[in-house]
Amino acid sequence: MRLSLVCTMLCGLAVPAVAQSNAELVTNDAYTRSHDYDLVHQRIEVRNFDWDSTSFDGRVTTTLVALRPGLDSVILDAGSRLVVSRIADGRGATLRSERHGDTLVVYPARPVAFHDSVRCVIDYHAPLENGKGLTFIQPEGQSHRPQQIWSQGEDHNNHYWFPTYDFPNDKMTWELVATVPPEYTVVSNGRLVGDRKLPGGSHSVTWRQDLPSSTYLVSLIVAPLVKVPDRWHGIPVDYYVYHADSSRAQRLFAVTPDMIDMYSRLTGLPYPWAKYAQTTVADFFGGMENVSATTLVDWLPDERAYLDRPWYQWILIPHELAHQWFGDYVTTENWANMWLNEGFAEFMPGQYWGAKLGRHAADDYYLDEYRQYLEIDARRRMPLAALGSNNIYPKGALVLRMLRDYLGPERFWASLHLYLARHALGNATSDDLRQAVLDATGENLDGFWSEWIYGAGHPAFTVTAAYDTAARTLALSVKQTQGDSAAHDTTGPRYRTAAVFHMPLTIRVGTSASDVVRSVQLTAREQTVSFPGLAGPPTMVVFDDGNTILKELTFDQPTSWLATQLERDADLWNREWVIEELAKRPADATALAALARAATSADYFLTRAQAAEALARFPAAGAAAPLATALRDSSAQVRRAAITALGGVGGARTAELARTIWRTDTSYETRAAALTALVAADSSARDSAVAWGLGAASYQNVIQQAAYRVIAQTGDTGAIPQLETLLGSDRFPAHVLAALAARGSAHALNLIAAHLDDERPQVRRWTVEAFQFTLPRELAIPRLKAALAALVHRDAKQRVQAALQRLEKPASEEE
Repeated sequence: MRLSLVCTMLCGLAVPAVAQSNAELVTNDAYTRSHDYDLVHQRIEVRNFDWDSTSFDGRVTTTLVALRPGLDSVILDAGSRLVVSRIADGRGATLRSERHGDTLVVYPARPVAFHDSVRCVIDYHAPLENGKGLTFIQPEGQSHRPQQIWSQGEDHNNHYWFPTYDFPNDKMTWELVATVPPEYTVVSNGRLVGDRKLPGGSHSVTWRQDLPSSTYLVSLIVAPLVKVPDRWHGIPVDYYVYHADSSRAQRLFAVTPDMIDMYSRLTGLPYPWAKYAQTTVADFFGGMENVSATTLVDWLPDERAYLDRPWYQWILIPHELAHQWFGDYVTTENWANMWLNEGFAEFMPGQYWGAKLGRHAADDYYLDEYRQYLEIDARRRMPLAALGSNNIYPKGALVLRMLRDYLGPERFWASLHLYLARHALGNATSDDLRQAVLDATGENLDGFWSEWIYGAGHPAFTVTAAYDTAARTLALSVKQTQGDSAAHDTTGPRYRTAAVFHMPLTIRVGTSASDVVRSVQLTAREQTVSFPGLAGPPTMVVFDDGNTILKELTFDQPTSWLATQLERDADLWNREWVIEELAKRPADATALAALARAATSADYFLTRAQAAEALARFPAAGAAAPLATALRDSSAQVRRAAITALGGVGGARTAELARTIWRTDTSYETRAAALTALVAADSSARDSAVAWGLGAASYQNVIQQAAYRVIAQTGDTGAIPQLETLLGSDRFPAHVLAALAARGSAHALNLIAAHLDDERPQVRRWTVEAFQFTLPRELAIPRLKAALAALVHRDAKQRVQAALQRLEKPASEEE
């Protein structure tokens, strides 16, 4: 988020010169905001919440210290919708003020001396734009959606609901006092220090955050919740959920104390806050690491959902917890270094699962990060440390994993401990982390930072092998083929990709006698690595043994080498790469045999699932039997992959197996895959499959979504009446109608347009989303324009106008 021009001028946010490189901009703190006071403490009082007008009344008492002599004005970030009624000093005298957009300037009664403190009290009314700073949720006729309010401060959104300094490079303590009706629970940061009943039945709840933290981490949740208590070493660990979800909370969140323990031991820093709360709310985007009080989505899995390893427990809970160290305890100094928050939080869950479940679990976790990274990098290549970087989550995790592999665990964790200790309750930059590594290990990794932190991209290797039988020598030609393809942008720095990534790398060559392992240093764009005196011809060649480098690899090998590596290599990234290579050879019997063996007997479920997926590319005569065997696997992920692959094989036998899986399997996702496979194998079963799917309850509606996909992909206009009936249940029916309209159904287009002004607010919202994200622009724009004038509901008009603005932008601006 960018500050308004007025705020930029008043608050002294540096405007970097484009001539500097990205590394210079980041290391010179060009993106760090200047301010002339130290925000010390705020008391934030909120009351009189009104859901219909999305408003409340507030009072904020601010204490700060002058950072320049003669401080005669205090510039606060305050949303333009905040209606200030009075500002007074500590003695009650009224103070003069001015408004400039989202900035409030307060003039002390007299200039404040350097390092002297000043206090002001601001009373205001806040008629908010819903979703900016605070989100007001109404039930909208849905059972699992109690009325509630939640805040979201990151990046610069808390100033929309209370005046403050809204940038991460200043930290304060605070109190939050919320007065609410008796049925509502209030959750915020720090310790609960008061819950006082008031005349009329309301109660006033006070939370106090005693240790300083950045203002974007101030949190407020008001909702009818039940607290499920837990503890870690005497520290409260509480789970706040809807009453209807109380029976699911312990199963989901019970891992939290053990995760706190693991992170405390790995970092050498015991959990630093007074408590840890996790609170679930409606319409949230995932999770937010508000200090000591994480906010999470309200998608609590039921018992059966754990067969499919829900993302919530595997990634979301450990990610947000990791922020309590990385992001909350030590916070990025500016948003160009945001990877220090998000990269570490994305890295730490893999360390937890690896420690608890073994190396394969860690490989599994980081392999998923790798896939996400490549997808984002293909859209736009940016460095980790850069303003607005698009790849801070997966690339941050992968670069930290690479750094851990390079340094070794002892040196790596010693470096992180020093980083956390040195910047405790403060801010840090990317170079601060480099300096901590240098001071903890004696090794200056300036080159690593230049290539992996301040530079973009990753190495792309092309390897060729030649074996000299007479000399018994294997020669590997290694080329780095990555291009510096970043387009020049006159509005910002050009992000360069290194022509050569300099890293140590291990190569393993298998022979009939033993393996030969050699470490080499990558130093040139092209280099040759030789293995003389081998016992015999290679049986496999593993380039980057252990997968220690983030990379892409092109390496054409004999099928026999690949088959041997698939059977022997412990690394899951290497296995996946081999499976992808074998899948390109559907006429090769050795490739088929290797994949069939992996699909039915590999030692980790992910490898079995990937091999089963690959078998879909092979002739049915060879693939059907191992896939049928894989359907009996103990892992739901393998069974899902097998039935999906069989759907590609087709035939009456596949249809029979799909019906059996639908009837008997306990996994939601496997049953969903069975529906899709059934229709792929037997198109006459479509109507039955759709009816079964739409009538089946499942976690996150995964089975219903499979039925929706069948309708959309097959153009099933006969399902339109049922889709209309389901429009109020969730967002997917509207998108399916839009997909049918995109395939030429005028009836579907007319229907979805008619519901733009539906009496149900959620249907109005979801139909606009369908127009914006599913319907092609050439259909969406004229239909929205035609409907706009006749819309009755104000929110519908606003959403349609906003959708039209986005749809009419050139595609390049939307990127």
